[in-house]
Amino acid sequence: MSARRIVPVLTAAASQVSGLLVLLLALILLGGELIAVDLWTGVMAGAIGAAALTTFYFALSRGPMSVVAPVSAVSAAIIPVVIGTFIGESPRPIHWAGILLALPAIVLISREGTPEQDPDNEVPLEERTTPADNRVGLTAGLLAGVGFGLFISIITRTSSASGVWPAVTARSTASVLLVGLVLVMRIPIKGSSISGWRLAGWTGILDGSSNLLILAAGRRGMLALVGVIGALYPASTIVLARVVLGENLQRHQLAGLGLAVVAVVMIALP
Repeated sequence: MSARRIVPVLTAAASQVSGLLVLLLALILLGGELIAVDLWTGVMAGAIGAAALTTFYFALSRGPMSVVAPVSAVSAAIIPVVIGTFIGESPRPIHWAGILLALPAIVLISREGTPEQDPDNEVPLEERTTPADNRVGLTAGLLAGVGFGLFISIITRTSSASGVWPAVTARSTASVLLVGLVLVMRIPIKGSSISGWRLAGWTGILDGSSNLLILAAGRRGMLALVGVIGALYPASTIVLARVVLGENLQRHQLAGLGLAVVAVVMIALP
């Protein structure tokens, strides 16, 4: 909603900065040791996360959301599974079944209805995409998802002794890069919607809080399972869109929500 009221890059930059404030508060409350390798790991994760976010917005601007969203979400889920397996994690068969069930759930949830499915939903001429745009959007969405998956995989490999510091350095790096992008692009800030800025601020607060939870979960549980459950975030977005905005849900999205519930239960089994 914020990105509809102000320039999307401004939303991204503002949310990163407000999220940084949350992480700084958490750092004061929770603390942590200054471990050089973990600090640099956070910097690397933040740079990858900022690049992934920018690539995701680019993908949405070039390709249809019905293609970009599921491709990015699935690739974001697969990367932690691959890395987790590579580092020696061994989920139980029931966990693997949940992972395999979660992947189609992500696709069904993320995929929006097409004009063919909804005849009343006519796409304006200027918003129609060409096959070349679709290929670019697909590729960019795939790269964005890989970046999101790498962010989770990298940030959760830091030691518990470093506390919140890796998340702080990651968010600081992303904030500097995205604010710098706003300045380089010379995006006008004056005259932007106040409500758009307010929503961007709340976005950052929630996003920063979720980073803390992902960090804690990844340090305590298997990366493969944490990454897949984290990639099911489109489910909450769909539910909120229905409850708050009154958007209609497609049948395939309802089916995806059902699969997601079953997948989470299977993955969460001890």
